[in-house]
Amino acid sequence: MDEHRLKCFVAVYEQGSVSAAAERLHMTQPPLSILLRKLEDELGVNLFDRSGHRLVPTATGELFYLRAKALQANLQAMRRELRETAQGSRGTVHIGCATAASLFIMPRVMAQLLASAMKITVHVHEGETGYLLQRLRERSLDLVICRSQFAAPELQNQEVMNEPLRVALPPHHPLCGQAQIALGALRAERFLLHSSLLGTGISDMLLRACQEAGFTPEVAYWGVETLPMLLMVQKGLGVAFAPDSFAQLGMQGLPVLVPLADAKLRTHLNMIWPRGHALPPAAERLKELILAQCLPPPTCAQAKGPAQVPGA
Repeated sequence: MDEHRLKCFVAVYEQGSVSAAAERLHMTQPPLSILLRKLEDELGVNLFDRSGHRLVPTATGELFYLRAKALQANLQAMRRELRETAQGSRGTVHIGCATAASLFIMPRVMAQLLASAMKITVHVHEGETGYLLQRLRERSLDLVICRSQFAAPELQNQEVMNEPLRVALPPHHPLCGQAQIALGALRAERFLLHSSLLGTGISDMLLRACQEAGFTPEVAYWGVETLPMLLMVQKGLGVAFAPDSFAQLGMQGLPVLVPLADAKLRTHLNMIWPRGHALPPAAERLKELILAQCLPPPTCAQAKGPAQVPGA
């Protein structure tokens, strides 16, 4: 049984005659009658009662009509889903995210997905950067958004967020009322810093800046996530450093976040994906949405200039 035979049977059933169905199908009556007989022979049942002047569906024909319509609908749905998947508007994307990406990038992207009616399911994975990059190389992740700046010939790297750092101070700290704080003013503090096993991260930049300011900080804690360190600061266990966006969270129980005076102390989120092979269509679509959300629009000079290769 093929789809064409199903279509012909449905037309005969709904039109009530072979001649009317043939006209609807833009074919002549004899081939349609032969096709209908072959379908009945294939199924081993009579679909119509031909004893009168009209074709009357048998009980078996009634049941087959219901199943044929359902099968046609399923075939149409399958074709639509396959087309949407090939176009990138349907599918599942596995993305590794730093906490900041989950907090500040993915909500905007998910809102855009909802507004666009694309049927893309996003599966977010969190973990240490090295673990996420290994899964990216193994192709169990499609994309990674991490804090470290990481370069490798097999990976493409694109900055998607760039913002100044702030210092988190314990309650009632004497510097809480300052508009800005120089890094040198923190030389006597216990630092809670981010681990950076791969690439270059916040801690590498801060330690270099401390050395330039003439001191080596006492590091009391190395951690992976920002929020736990902020909670430790609130308990008076030291000072930590967080991107400017964390000051906009408005969550109770978080410490005061004061801007740093050194304008060079900025932090970046980077999106990484494999360079050597094409992403699945849904992952490519999601990557485009993230870049559109995060990258500033080109200036007039950029728009008139030569095309730039992303990540070059």
